[in-house]
Amino acid sequence: MERGESEIVEMKFTKLGHFWFDSGLVGLIKMVEQVGSSDIAVRLNDQEYVLTGKAEDVQSVLEKAYDLLTEKFYNLSSQKQKEEKTSYNFFYDSRTDCFKSFPKRKSVGIAEVIYNKAARPTGSMVKWEKKEKRNVNFAGKVVRRTRGILPDEFRHLQARLDDFLDSNGLDVTTAGLLVDGPNAVKPNVKIKVDDQNSKGICYLCGEESGILDEANQTVFPLITGSSGVLSFNSAAGKPEKVCWKCALLGKFVPATGFYLSAGEHLFAFLPYSLSLEKMCTVYDALQAAKYDDPSLYRNFQHPLGGYYQHPFEVTVAFLYTLYGKILLQEKADAAHEDTYFAELDLDKFFDITLAKAPLEFVVVHTKDEGSTFAGKMVWPFKETVYFFKLVREIEVRTNTSIKEIFAYLVDYSQSKNENKTLTRNRVCERILKKQTILDLVEKHVFHADLTYFKPLLDMLLIYELLIKEENAMFKDEQETAVTLGRNVGMAVGKSSGGKKGDLFALRKSRRKVDFLEQLNRLQFKLGNDFIVPADVYTGKLTDENFQEFKQFCMVAALNSYNYAKNGPNKEKKKEDNK
Repeated sequence: MERGESEIVEMKFTKLGHFWFDSGLVGLIKMVEQVGSSDIAVRLNDQEYVLTGKAEDVQSVLEKAYDLLTEKFYNLSSQKQKEEKTSYNFFYDSRTDCFKSFPKRKSVGIAEVIYNKAARPTGSMVKWEKKEKRNVNFAGKVVRRTRGILPDEFRHLQARLDDFLDSNGLDVTTAGLLVDGPNAVKPNVKIKVDDQNSKGICYLCGEESGILDEANQTVFPLITGSSGVLSFNSAAGKPEKVCWKCALLGKFVPATGFYLSAGEHLFAFLPYSLSLEKMCTVYDALQAAKYDDPSLYRNFQHPLGGYYQHPFEVTVAFLYTLYGKILLQEKADAAHEDTYFAELDLDKFFDITLAKAPLEFVVVHTKDEGSTFAGKMVWPFKETVYFFKLVREIEVRTNTSIKEIFAYLVDYSQSKNENKTLTRNRVCERILKKQTILDLVEKHVFHADLTYFKPLLDMLLIYELLIKEENAMFKDEQETAVTLGRNVGMAVGKSSGGKKGDLFALRKSRRKVDFLEQLNRLQFKLGNDFIVPADVYTGKLTDENFQEFKQFCMVAALNSYNYAKNGPNKEKKKEDNK
């Protein structure tokens, strides 16, 4: 900040190159835009955000932006809390001389990770002289309620208070009567635009500041506070401190992030780019994917069905939400009247993913440990272009939605819900990292209770070919393995002498020679019902590609065996889109 002779200040917030504080900076920018900044000048470039104006005007804008932030992301009530009016709290408004009720408040999502303390009074409080239990008639019933007795100087309000509580069925749950304001969830911050004195250097941004705070979890949830540092090493001295600007930015992250809660786990997704201007532009574009959940468990609604509960499968669900809600556009089918189809919006795709600077998402996984949230994973996902193109290729080539394909990766034979999608989570991790999923899918289809999974097989073949960049030699070997597998499955399924155990015997082969010997046994057993493609013996199956070849073969064999046994009317998975 610089001060000139005309009492004009220039407040700079610099992009730090840290995903958390840069996300917070974008949140601050957007909150300032919403509260309005007509009294000050605003300048934004790739590396900094600057507010210029009178000190009191800049101070006022920042305070209003913070108040708006807390009301939108920290001080919230779920739909259930709003509807349960008998659980409301209350306060006395001295300006209007009346009592007012309000629902319970709490922080949720990313805001809860930053600050998960109970709501605190925003006004003053008059302590009860005592509390007592009473029987109260409410809604035609007699209910037991706690009542607070006011001290003598406020005794003139007692009768009106009791009448207000009785008529609304409210209970006394506070230590005293709230006055001139409800309870609210609002982290303490120090905003000091006129910061002239230097008491030290912020260890995050390196700037001198007259106001320094402890570097704790309200600044960055994955950092250890001073008590943690000293309990680990009592000789650590004075823990590092941060300036008020960095402490403030850390609170604004909920404005920019997406989140989903699954039990005690929370998954957050923060859009990030090397360009601050790009981050602000993307913020506006991604708002269409936001969702107002009445229960406040998430702020995006993915369309992939149930049981998405582990880090990488939730990441895929989030990215697919952006793909469907942001990147697809509906177009009319010229050949069929009143018919529409979804097509990738290439302009929007380029603007979001590549224009100005590449876009990535930082995935943060935390677990609620009661008094705090423990960080489990921080992972920057940088392959957004790859993922969106992959989804498009798979859905177009298979003519099947990702929702249906991934539903076949749920193992309903597992008794615990958290175990049902462990394989799907590992498959999603491999997909996000451009790694093969062949071994996982092969193991899954043989162990899970599936009688139909052709869309999963189709996806597998296309995905493996795509990550091999559609290599011609790999494609020939894959086709030979799949053809062999289909022949095996159909022959075993249709032959009176065939049984499913023949597939397991073939699958147990550990070497190429054992595999070929087992094929010879099947030929002898099944006769003319089973034919081995000639390519198997002419170089498509080698010692080097044996495991991969066998896995393709066995997945295709089981799929064809199920078809032979169940006929053309496919038997769906146990729960469709659960």
